[in-house]
Amino acid sequence: MTVARSPHRAWIEVDHLAIRFNLAALRARAPGSEVIAVVKANAYGHGDVAVARTLVAAGVERLAVATVDEGLRLRDAGIEAPIIVLWGVGPAEASVVVEARLEPIVYDARSIDLLEATGAERPIRVHLKVDTGLGRQGAAPDDAVDLAARIAASHRLELAGTMSHLAVPGEDDAYTDVQLLRLARVLDTLRSAGIDPGLVHASATGGLFSGATDRAHAIRPGLALYGLLPAWAGGLEGELRPALSLKALPLRIFDLPAGEGVGYGLRFRSGRDTRIATLGIGYGDGWPRTHANHGFALVRGQRVPIVGAISMDGLTVDVGEVPGVTYGDEFVLIGEQEGARITADDVAEERRTINYEVTTALRGRLPRLHLGAD
Repeated sequence: MTVARSPHRAWIEVDHLAIRFNLAALRARAPGSEVIAVVKANAYGHGDVAVARTLVAAGVERLAVATVDEGLRLRDAGIEAPIIVLWGVGPAEASVVVEARLEPIVYDARSIDLLEATGAERPIRVHLKVDTGLGRQGAAPDDAVDLAARIAASHRLELAGTMSHLAVPGEDDAYTDVQLLRLARVLDTLRSAGIDPGLVHASATGGLFSGATDRAHAIRPGLALYGLLPAWAGGLEGELRPALSLKALPLRIFDLPAGEGVGYGLRFRSGRDTRIATLGIGYGDGWPRTHANHGFALVRGQRVPIVGAISMDGLTVDVGEVPGVTYGDEFVLIGEQEGARITADDVAEERRTINYEVTTALRGRLPRLHLGAD
């Protein structure tokens, strides 16, 4: 894909052709399942509204966000698809959920009370979350049946789905099997009582790639939509295409004599005459201070080291080993250039974290250029 040069000093490019490709690959892994596309945390840093539009146009049946405010952003942008709110509803949010036609999760009497107290004229579609062993949110399996019965009897609520979330998919198959068995028992009890559990969903990206989709009607991928996988799924990356690249242009290129320092604290002093390029991206953009003298960028298809401290608004790289670098050269911090690549997983390893955190940490100050978007 040919991309016009960005007018920005640093920016993110989001490849929507890759997102469509990944969606198709996920459907192939779970044929016949509905897709609940997770676009929380600004679509894992990729840009929630633009990504949601592409996914809806590509046929996803539902979207999912973490908070009511995230759901409202999508509604305000004109997105009409069903939207699940995965982290519950507070007292001040219940009426907002009704007005915006969001689908909250419920897992206790309090959450049901809040929604029923809105006096909604049309049923509020809710998803009953069962805690099968992750231990963060959800009703205990024994309580879930009573809550489902209460929802089924309510004039204000409708049981749109029954869900859970897996703790260690791909890492502990025995524990995952236990979780799925606990959910299956709840479903069997509901059906025996004449209660329709609605759409059943438990597997996010990890569950999908570990094969944990038993008895579910839908999958709930997030990370994989963006071409990324959990660390344990190494070797399967070839099925997907990373959608995000992070790029910058040099603001200054200068000679640094041997022995001279760069940046706050002069944490880097060159042992030789070299050249330094200053890039306009720093921890204010989500590129943290842990990259001081640590990590790389690409320029002219070659890796160049990040040197010195990371400032709020800038960082410096040593380009002394790459001849002819000019102000017209793009630097790539995540992505591919002339056959060389730095992945979000590479950056995560440098930070001793996970790829989820790398992309979601990229802040709104970085413009998102959406390539091939609907």
